[in-house]
Amino acid sequence: MARAPAPALLVQLRNARSFSEQYLLLRQLKTEIIGHVQRQQRWVVLGILEPVVQILRSSRSQAKPNGKDTKTYSTMLKPLSEEESVRLQTIQILAGFAHGGPTFLAPLHAAGSLPALLENLCPTENHPRIVLAAIKALRAYTDAATLASAACPVQRVTLADEIFAEPHLESIRSILVSPGTFPIVSVSLVNTVTGLLGALCWEERHQVSIANSGILDALATKLASIVVARGEVVPGADVVAQNEGLGEALPEPAPCGTSLVAILEAINAIVAKSRLRACMLLYSPSILAVFPSMDFRPPSGELRATWDALESVGLGLSRPPTLGAVDHLLPATPCKEKGPAPQFPTYPPVAPASGSHFTIGRTSTNAGWESRLFQPTHTAGDSGEDAEVPLIPWLIALVRSTTGLESLLAVSVLTSLYKAGFAHKCREAALAALVIPLLMKILNESGEHPSVPASSAWVERETAARWSMQERALLVLAHLITDSEVLQKAAFDGQAVKTTCTLLKEAYEYLPSTKNNLKIWSPTPREDQAEGFVDAISVTDSHAQLPLHRHRLQLRENALKALAALPSKNEYRKAICDQDGFAFIIESLSEQPTKVAGSRPTPSMREQLARTNNRSSDDGKDTTDTDTQNKNPTEVLIAACHTIRMLARSVAIIRTTLQDSGVIDPLYKLLRHPDADVQTAATAAVCNLLTDFSPMREKFLDLGIMKVLCDHAHSATPSLRLNALWALKHLISGQRPEMKKTCMEVLDPNWLARIIAEDIEDQALLDRAQGESRQNRNTPGESAASLDEDVEMDRPEDEHQSSHGDEAWGPTAPRYEQARLSHERSRTGRLRRAESKLAELRDIEQNPVRKARKEDLEIQEQGLHFIRNLLVTSSAGNHGAGATAAGLDQPQDTEEMVDYLFDVIGQDRLFHILSTKLRSRVVNPFNRRSSGHNGDNPAARVVYPHVKVVEAVINILVHIAASVPRHRQIVISQADLLRLLAPHFSSNDKEVRVAICQLLSNLTWRDDTSDATKSQERADQLAHLGLVDRLKSLQQHDSELDVRERAKGALWQINQGCGGSH
Repeated sequence: MARAPAPALLVQLRNARSFSEQYLLLRQLKTEIIGHVQRQQRWVVLGILEPVVQILRSSRSQAKPNGKDTKTYSTMLKPLSEEESVRLQTIQILAGFAHGGPTFLAPLHAAGSLPALLENLCPTENHPRIVLAAIKALRAYTDAATLASAACPVQRVTLADEIFAEPHLESIRSILVSPGTFPIVSVSLVNTVTGLLGALCWEERHQVSIANSGILDALATKLASIVVARGEVVPGADVVAQNEGLGEALPEPAPCGTSLVAILEAINAIVAKSRLRACMLLYSPSILAVFPSMDFRPPSGELRATWDALESVGLGLSRPPTLGAVDHLLPATPCKEKGPAPQFPTYPPVAPASGSHFTIGRTSTNAGWESRLFQPTHTAGDSGEDAEVPLIPWLIALVRSTTGLESLLAVSVLTSLYKAGFAHKCREAALAALVIPLLMKILNESGEHPSVPASSAWVERETAARWSMQERALLVLAHLITDSEVLQKAAFDGQAVKTTCTLLKEAYEYLPSTKNNLKIWSPTPREDQAEGFVDAISVTDSHAQLPLHRHRLQLRENALKALAALPSKNEYRKAICDQDGFAFIIESLSEQPTKVAGSRPTPSMREQLARTNNRSSDDGKDTTDTDTQNKNPTEVLIAACHTIRMLARSVAIIRTTLQDSGVIDPLYKLLRHPDADVQTAATAAVCNLLTDFSPMREKFLDLGIMKVLCDHAHSATPSLRLNALWALKHLISGQRPEMKKTCMEVLDPNWLARIIAEDIEDQALLDRAQGESRQNRNTPGESAASLDEDVEMDRPEDEHQSSHGDEAWGPTAPRYEQARLSHERSRTGRLRRAESKLAELRDIEQNPVRKARKEDLEIQEQGLHFIRNLLVTSSAGNHGAGATAAGLDQPQDTEEMVDYLFDVIGQDRLFHILSTKLRSRVVNPFNRRSSGHNGDNPAARVVYPHVKVVEAVINILVHIAASVPRHRQIVISQADLLRLLAPHFSSNDKEVRVAICQLLSNLTWRDDTSDATKSQERADQLAHLGLVDRLKSLQQHDSELDVRERAKGALWQINQGCGGSH
């Protein structure tokens, strides 16, 4: 067929009626546009996308592929029919346009191409070649969306919303669990779809949906099949699997060509920072079958001898409790114990001998393992505590035996499992010695390559891979070292501060202005263009983001996250402040940074004037373009706020570096940013900058921060409301009564009393019963231990104890296998505990009741702390229980503030609120406790008072009692309230017991001899309530010396008031 001109080809394509005619025209069009962006843009302007999408939709017949009418896989790969060939051509054409970059996403979206592509995703209804082409097209869309600007209507998150809808999730799962009759096609499908998952799954809601649909379990099976293919199955795994009913879960070896990188990338994206999803991965049937927990005793015993030697000299703290088969692939890692270590004269080899069997290989059999070497002394199936799943040491071994992206992804998955708490604590030393140096090597090597032109619309594959490695390594480092002193020290010793600050500085290097975001090579350059390049003829060029710009912005964000994870010690914080890159942390607080690294042309006087006048003159347009390219997105602003918050934990840095660096103005601007997440991060950042020892507090007050924070406290966003109350608590600490009253009036006393008094959990339970789907219903029972836990900002909720319920394996396994696997897993104690663990973690992460209660309690706690700081009139200690009545500098101010508090809230109302916070309550008392699991109504349950809320309540009473005698009389008259204190004498929290001791001491304090009689009456009342006897018990039996001394002092004070009768 002769090549037709563009308009003629478009007309012919619209008028074509037969599949054969459409096929020939589509092939001509594909040849015309593939790899040629200028032609693609011309065809878009001519309107080619609408007829192409229409042909794709109309070429689907009602008959199933390969002549089948049922949803089953074909046993042989038949040739494409005419209509399928047409569909394949249209899909490839759409993919070709998507490969052109983000400038084509808007017209593709307007033509409705994405829904048309998703119709071809189901492997049981479409030919495998069509499914593969559709997935590749979706990946092209994803890659283009990665470079899309905020103005583009197609973002990565909107793509994920469409692709990860329920019917398409079932199609993805079907691809992963397909029998693989055609290895070449099957492997390509698996590799492509796992790559799509890894590139697109970054939102929590998508991760939850994917995990619950069985895709995570299917990926775990693929990972286990690769372990089998590599010949690294734990010896004796087949025997243990048969005994535990998991014999059928042992997978076949993965076909040749299956990408471990793609599978690890998908698993890493789905698991992310979730304990539940990490547990789903570890307790997947295939992982349990391939990696059973058992002891391993090779005849040589070299590794055990090494560990014994290290332990004898005090360096064996990192020894695993049980040396399994996979542990013999790892070297013994020295870790010094506390205290003096004994001497030991000699050391055996630190690693297995080079000629031993214990090396990672890619054999397809277990020839390297000899079954006589292992002795299954236990399988953890009936032990009291689950052993560590050997997948974790296998990942460490994989990190050591591989390179590049495969090694980095193994580190990332390992980090998720370790931070979720499923690795032995002893692994920390191995991570510090084996993993941290690898991450630092990746970061150090990333800067040893030539730069890329700023105006380049495409980069080489090698460069893109290097950028991706750099960005990933920073994120993994930040996640790994958070809250770990050992790993932070290893990173600090590895020059992480210097390297990360250098990368942050490089991310701010000057980029010249480019009026057109996209430049494409042409053999016929125009005179006004650079040689060999022409401007792209694009109607949507504002939707594109150049690769180098995107990389720079991502580098800023990830470098800031890594720096925020480091400063747990003042030494580390000071090292960050001493780096040249510290100035760019401050720059990251501004949407339009003015400081750049490297050589930047000095602006002319006219350009400076234009910039000053909001760039209104024509001479300032280039500068505007440059600032737009370097504009910090919200993610960078949030990461910078978090870094400042970590640095502000040091008083010295607040008073020096942060004060001199000028953080006040940019932070105050971010407090009024239109994005709620930025407001939340900025509010958290200023918390420590508003304390009484901060020299910046008065400047913030002059700017009007009180009104801004009070407005944020009324926000509908729980995290913003929490941080605002936290900051206000610090803002009023140590201030004069006039300022405190002003703050209280702006905040609204009635609103404050309402948020402290009202528990939203009852409404959350009602909403859950009415609107929650059956798959998210969890066992509603909770014990006191699970609710009486310390809730801190930015820390994962610890799971201690919860109702295990009888929820089965459920969504983690394919739907058609759920019943069978749940039945088989019940055969051993280990698997039953695994089911209970999954149900417990699912309740913690996905139960809206727990989430609502956690947010409610955190806000209540800070609201109570705000009231407490209203009453504090001196800095006699940062703990309310540490201030005695005699220690206050200005008791008249305390009297004034207590009277004010009684006036604006109401005395009876205040004590009623405090009483409710000390009392256990029953939620849904009219429902049976067992009715919530299968019925439509939530079960009744007891909600115990939260320990931090109890502590805050008692501290308020401490400060009221630290006022004048009439206020102590008011407190002692609240008999019902004081009775509620009795159970808290046995609280697990030391600070609660200390606060009670201080309260009783303050209640019996005498200002002078005129108060002696009343003081004795108050002591008698405490004895009548039984509190004095409980205080004596604390003095005699409490495990904490501080509590015993406080109780002793309180008893002495009581006896002083009543002549020693108590």
